[in-house]
This record gives sequence, structure tokens and C-alpha cells, in this order.
Amino acid sequence: MKSNGSVYVAVVFAVLIGYFGYQWWFNPARAVKRRLGEVAAALSASADDTDLTRIARLARLRRYLADDIHVRAGSAAPEITSREVVLAAIGSWRPPPGGGDIHFADVHISMESDSAARAQLTVELTVPDRQTGQPTIDARDATASLAKRAGEWVITTAESREIPGTTARP
Repeated sequence: MKSNGSVYVAVVFAVLIGYFGYQWWFNPARAVKRRLGEVAAALSASADDTDLTRIARLARLRRYLADDIHVRAGSAAPEITSREVVLAAIGSWRPPPGGGDIHFADVHISMESDSAARAQLTVELTVPDRQTGQPTIDARDATASLAKRAGEWVITTAESREIPGTTARP
């Protein structure tokens, strides 16, 4: 015969598992953060990047961008308002020998609603130095707005700003 104490422990344990399962899988902020990680992976190019792998990365990235995306790479740069133009610009970038790794750091997500979010983050591009081979990091602050469309989180706006005094660091 079970005591009431063990029943309460089992119920509390089940509630905790349910809560952490929700936080891990269904929490909208985690879903947005997971999508940003997928975007960073699609933007990164390995040392042995071929035309075929570049096209595959761009096809993956296309799913993560809204049709009517607005992108501004710096305050003086013109605004891009087409997903195809954004993909063409990304596709034309050729990483140096050794590849280039994109990483989003200091990610802060604010949920505006169940279907809208805003992310503030630092975009770090790590590439090997051409002379020494040591990693060089170019960091920029960025903001991105995301919307849930057809059940998927897509980026609707993105803007980057150079971090004063920290464009390259080892």
C-alpha cells in the first residue's frame, strides 16, 4: 500500500517533467532561439565548402527568411527588401580558405505575441587570418524581428551595427 507522501512526490515529479518538457520543446522563445541557431548554421561555410554545399545552405536559409524581409547591413547601407536579393548577396560571399563560422552570441529574445518576436544579438564571424592562420573575429550588434508564418518562425527584418572598437579580435 502506497503512502500519501509517495503519491504527492510522484505528482510533483510529473508536473516538473511536464514543465521542463514544455520549456524545452514548446516555449516560443526557445523555438525562436533554435531557429536563430539554424540560421547561423546555414550562414556558416566550412573549409571544404563546394558550390553544391553552398547551394544547399542557401536553400535551407531560404526557408528561414520571409518573402518580404527587410535587411540593412549598417546604418549607411541601403535597405534590401527582397528575399532573393538577400540570398544572392549571401551566395556571392566567398569565405576565405579555412571557411567562415557565424555564431550568434548574447541572444536576448523578447516575445511581442505568440506569433511575433524580437531578438537582440551579437553576430560573430570567425575566419582564419590569411597570414597567420589564427582565428579572427568580426563582431556586430544586430536586431532581428521574427514572425510565425504557416507554423514556422521566419525572419522579417534584420539590421546590423558595428560594435565600436571591436571589429577584429583574437
